[in-house]
Amino acid sequence: MNKLTTIIAFLNEGAEIERTVASIRETAGDNVDILLINDGSHDGMDYETVARKYNARYHVNSIRLGAGPAKNLGTELCETPYFILFDGHMRFYHNDWWNETVNALENNDRAVYCLRCFPLDEQYQLMKKSSLGAYIQMFDTPEHKVLEPAWLYGDEKAGISSIQIPCVLGASYAASKRYWQYIAGYTGLRTCGCEEAYISLKTWLEGGTCILLKNLKVGHIFRKEFPYSISSIDFMYNKLMMAETLLPIKYKNIAFSDIHRSNPGEYEKAMSLLISDSKLITELKTYYKQIFTRDIDSFIEFNQSSILWGKKQV
Repeated sequence: MNKLTTIIAFLNEGAEIERTVASIRETAGDNVDILLINDGSHDGMDYETVARKYNARYHVNSIRLGAGPAKNLGTELCETPYFILFDGHMRFYHNDWWNETVNALENNDRAVYCLRCFPLDEQYQLMKKSSLGAYIQMFDTPEHKVLEPAWLYGDEKAGISSIQIPCVLGASYAASKRYWQYIAGYTGLRTCGCEEAYISLKTWLEGGTCILLKNLKVGHIFRKEFPYSISSIDFMYNKLMMAETLLPIKYKNIAFSDIHRSNPGEYEKAMSLLISDSKLITELKTYYKQIFTRDIDSFIEFNQSSILWGKKQV
């Protein structure tokens, strides 16, 4: 039995799904399970045949859930102790990436790991500049980007294979099913937005850690347009939900104010949705208070030190 499942939740990815799955099989062979979550695609692509061709499990959502909820569903359907979440437009370059990921999880499963993200150019070649994970923009943010992740850059840190980071980013996130369920994964998120900041901040507040597996390169296509619609109100809702459930009132008010200034009209609509979900919000707040072992100030300090380190190294 394999120990790791690769989970790809997607919508209208077309031929990229087969290219991504083929790259997984070329590098990992049959050492990983593959689970494809078709989140309501309507592009006419025969994804089920692709799944059979590469011995992947295939699940179709009858209605679109959105990136966060669809990935969360994938973690529930996962039959291995560990999983890794990928986007449907990625490439892999190390034959042992799966084994190193499993080894890291077996060494410490109270963590969320991410692989090293390299952008791909139009010829699908790795671009030279890559990140070293991300930090979370907290309160003094440009263009009202509070609670959104931003890339960290730095030197290669020769000889070091893993780095503690404030936030995972780059669409390759590994965790144990046990720990993901313990911190409630992406529960509460609507459609798209804030997945990385939400899971990373919860991990740190619980007492765990976010770790970049620096030597494991993954190619990621950063598209100019998405093959589906994204709700800006849901994205704003996710920010408000994060602030409401994870932040003490002083910081929550600062975040709410920043979110309001970004678009007062959409803020009112997002707040209405938040109020309608008050039962779930209350349940999450109560649960997080029970499991969190760190306060937000300790995270802010670490987050800020990472920003300063990244700026010094650019």
